Amino acid sequence: MFRLLAIRSVVLPFLKLVWRLLLDRRVPVLTKIIPFLAIVYIVSPYDFIADWRPVLGQFDDLIVTVLLLLLFIAASPRHVVIDQTFGRKLRNMQDEQGMGSQNPFGFGNPENKKQEDPKDGKTVEAEFKYVDDEEIKDGEEEK
Repeated sequence: MFRLLAIRSVVLPFLKLVWRLLLDRRVPVLTKIIPFLAIVYIVSPYDFIADWRPVLGQFDDLIVTVLLLLLFIAASPRHVVIDQTFGRKLRNMQDEQGMGSQNPFGFGNPENKKQEDPKDGKTVEAEFKYVDDEEIKDGEEEK
């Protein structure tokens, strides 16, 4: 009973991630072919190990399907996978804390790299001057 709960807690989020990536427009169309190849492999009569063998026939279908789905997730753009997994939780936490659409971890859409600096009194405006080692030595010799 408890083993089935552990399997269910891993398999359902995995399948939800695959489904969300299939529906996401940021994933290339050629990458979206991979899950359909897994379905074709399950349905097709041609297998590595014939299905009429008691356990091994279905087990190889499971292994090939899981490997193809893992390949699909690995072939999807990294920022999309992160957005589909951690991104939702992060956005919910940011909304709860009133941070809005700030992205402190720097992931998400790579086209939107520039972000506005928050004006909440925690930033310091200052002027600086870059000084070379030669300028420091010249200044010491004059003294």
